[in-house]
Amino acid sequence: MKRCRKCGVEVDESLRNCPLCGAHVNDEAVRSKTEYPQINPKSKKRMFWEISLFISLFAVAVSVILDLIVNKTLSWSIHVIFGVALPWICFARPLLLRFNVRKRLSWGFFGAIALLFYLNGWINVFTEPWAFWLGAPVAVLVWQSVSEVLCFVHREGRGDYEMSLTKLAVLSLACIGISFLWLKQCTWGWYVCAARGVIDVVALCIFAREKYFAELKKRLHV
Repeated sequence: MKRCRKCGVEVDESLRNCPLCGAHVNDEAVRSKTEYPQINPKSKKRMFWEISLFISLFAVAVSVILDLIVNKTLSWSIHVIFGVALPWICFARPLLLRFNVRKRLSWGFFGAIALLFYLNGWINVFTEPWAFWLGAPVAVLVWQSVSEVLCFVHREGRGDYEMSLTKLAVLSLACIGISFLWLKQCTWGWYVCAARGVIDVVALCIFAREKYFAELKKRLHV
């Protein structure tokens, strides 16, 4: 009879595993299992992100160097920098920092709006600011729809989505003011976003008044 090295139970020599804890009893079985080093799944993820970051930085560095050598200035390499930085900031960063669903969605929508403004500036240098008067309102409307659905679905943590709807309402109203200051007029997109945001806030004040005001006081430190 042998004793299990893990739990100390006497085990028949013919058995390879302890019937109580499942540990290997045979020394050869132990050596065969530990012959190759085991890789922690966390180390695999860390290695993946480190390799991805190295490839991204290497691509940016090569692009900048080639652009400076050929054109003596930063021209096309700016697109490479933006194309590499945007996924890292809006998608990889929330994953690495383990943001919740609301924060991941927020950074994703911010990235989409930033991409629209970048394309607008690259195509016509904002001579026609379609990213502001069309692209951004559509993104905000989708953002409001997703936040409304998640606000109804999530019973716990609903306050985060209520605050998101409030912030989107304030953002839409602020963009109406920016439209009149910048374009001397406002398009229908921001009016729709603002009206929807006001309806969301009024609905929260009516149907979730106590929790909503308590969350507002908590966020505003009142």
